[in-house]
Amino acid sequence: MHIKAFALVGAMALGFGVGGVHAQPAPDDETGARLAKVTKPGFERSSESTKSTGERSYTVRRGDSLSRIARRFYGNSVLWQPILNANADKIKQGGRLIFPGTVLTIPDLEAATPEIQTVRANEGSPTLSIVTGNDYAPFTDKGLPEGGLFTDLVRTAMTRAGYDPEIEFLPWDYAMKATQKSTFKASFPWYETDERRQALWYSRPVYEVLIVVYHKTGAPLDFEGIDDLDGLNLCRPEGYFADDISAKVEGGQIVRTAPETPADCFRMLVEGDVDVVSLSAMVGNGEIIKLGLDDQIDVADTPLAIRPLHIVYPKFDPRSRGTMGKIDLELKRMDEDGVTAAIIEKHLRAHFDGLSKAAEVASNN
Repeated sequence: MHIKAFALVGAMALGFGVGGVHAQPAPDDETGARLAKVTKPGFERSSESTKSTGERSYTVRRGDSLSRIARRFYGNSVLWQPILNANADKIKQGGRLIFPGTVLTIPDLEAATPEIQTVRANEGSPTLSIVTGNDYAPFTDKGLPEGGLFTDLVRTAMTRAGYDPEIEFLPWDYAMKATQKSTFKASFPWYETDERRQALWYSRPVYEVLIVVYHKTGAPLDFEGIDDLDGLNLCRPEGYFADDISAKVEGGQIVRTAPETPADCFRMLVEGDVDVVSLSAMVGNGEIIKLGLDDQIDVADTPLAIRPLHIVYPKFDPRSRGTMGKIDLELKRMDEDGVTAAIIEKHLRAHFDGLSKAAEVASNN
């Protein structure tokens, strides 16, 4: 089974599995199947508690939203991704989840994380020089456990394929250019673009990122698709991936405001300078919590786009396709034997735990 992940932030399931902000991987030099559900099916129970006390079920009522349900169960509206991830099988037309009568599984964020056996390279395994970047939690950062979720997946797949990966964390722009020139044998995680494809081979999707639309609380947004953004001022930082909105922006239907950082976008949203903000849920939810804006911002229940993240290999190196084929095979096997889902769950639990603690700090300040 091909495991996928909306990359819901934080924005998303305690394991949406498969599938890259300024010159970052997923982002344009920024930052199919749904994520595999790794939580167990829930059962019907009373569900009005605001604190996680074990996995429960909740029946969606008229007027509910992911944000409101997250606040009811976790005490913070930004922590909706675990709920979405745990209910990937219930996602309806257009990717919409919230419909009255839908019975949702509400994961226990305090449940123990899975133990995963570490895979080590055999002595004499050929070395692969790999490059990624920092500041893209929970996917990749030198300071994250195992270098982050995506780094852990890549290292595991490459080691299982018989390689000894040596992973460096460097600036995103340099990482992309150096990989295209074959200075490195691979790089991750990156969105696919026509321009990049000219110089790079793309792996099978490893993880899928959910691109969502945020709006100000109290300013309802009836959003089912990109046409519902016509006439609005949309904020997405400079340098971030924009293929999903470029046609509308170029045609004048959407006005794009592009400040330097996601935090700038959210400040402009609450101050009324823009109408909506669109980012990956992982990035957006984390920023909202850091800024303490949980009470002032909501997320639309339909995603704007779902973008797969890949490992990329230089076409300049004639051995790249053979290397990619071996690693893709291991990624497929990891999907099938549950290793991918376990790694994703481990890292997302840690990420959501960090967000929960940050939310507590923000609420006490």
